[in-house]
Amino acid sequence: MRVLLVTGVMPTPFRPTKGTFNAALVAGLRDAGDDVRVVAPVPWTDRLRVTPGMKPDPTARYPLWFYPPRLAHAGHHRWMQLTVLPAVRRLTRSWRPDIVLGYWAHPDGTVAMAAARELGVPGVLLVGGSDIQLLTAEPARRAIILETLLAADRVLAVGAPLRERVIALGVPADRVGVFQRGVDAAQFHPEHPAAARERLGLPVDRPIALWVGRMVPVKGLEVLLDAWPNVRGGSARPLLLLIGDGEEREALHRRAASMEAEVRFIGSVAHEALADWYRAADVVVLPSRSEGIPNVLLEGLACGTPFVASDVGGVSELLEPHSRAIPPGKAVALADALSAALDAPAMTRRAATQVLDRREAIAAFRNALQNVLIESIEPAS
Repeated sequence: MRVLLVTGVMPTPFRPTKGTFNAALVAGLRDAGDDVRVVAPVPWTDRLRVTPGMKPDPTARYPLWFYPPRLAHAGHHRWMQLTVLPAVRRLTRSWRPDIVLGYWAHPDGTVAMAAARELGVPGVLLVGGSDIQLLTAEPARRAIILETLLAADRVLAVGAPLRERVIALGVPADRVGVFQRGVDAAQFHPEHPAAARERLGLPVDRPIALWVGRMVPVKGLEVLLDAWPNVRGGSARPLLLLIGDGEEREALHRRAASMEAEVRFIGSVAHEALADWYRAADVVVLPSRSEGIPNVLLEGLACGTPFVASDVGGVSELLEPHSRAIPPGKAVALADALSAALDAPAMTRRAATQVLDRREAIAAFRNALQNVLIESIEPAS
């Protein structure tokens, strides 16, 4: 298949750790023999503030898109189209896709479905969580998102709960499926925690909780920092490691100023280097207000590390005996759950059985795309 992916949730020279799950999807499709090209718009704010940190993918295009920050979010797709559609036209002068994928309902997905219509090929929209669960709370944006969902030949949601949410918005059930993100078992697998801590220079005698992600409001990090002074973990004071960057980093630094010995801001870590951090932790914590099926939890479980996470999206589908799901936004409940997890007896690390290997996930995803292509050429009955 020749596949065009249009999304801003993708590693770019300016945000090399953004959307690594989409980079893994592209790599998996290419490994399976598909010809995949990417148009990944770069916000002008990234270009203004960030120094490029990776070499660009020669098969990708990174058009710069301008938009009014904090204003008129419902119209952001119009701004994105101004640079993305010309980039698509240039790319497709000598290469024509069989299918267009869009990730994130709005504005990315709206622009991707417009590209599919212009090219006259099927469009598949991938939705990941907050794009459906949070953005639709704004009436004007909800209308655009519903229009985008209905314009897609197929909508694929991360997890069954998100699929039900898409259907509840008014999309026919037979046009909404589920896709699972797999984890590369060759990279993410259990090893002894002490060995991982030694490699990373971490203390072997303190319980460790790990958070990984973008430091943005939906991730609920202020709740985690409010909870942390009340977290206990046996005789040694627990250590909280925060991996990532984002717009809230400076505010979170200030919030954690009095906990310097207990909270470490690690900064961005390359995706291929994350496995040791998961292995070194006793628990992965994710206090988000909205999620789909979080890759962070999948990767941690693949390394044998349990989690404490907000019970949002499809998190409950990932629960195993050592993991806990709690109500979002509740600092006391979060502190209690983390204390219980960190004070639990050491367990034998095993990869959780509910984590799908990346090759299996890619095979199922390709089958879904091929079904869309077959339906697009079959005469209507």
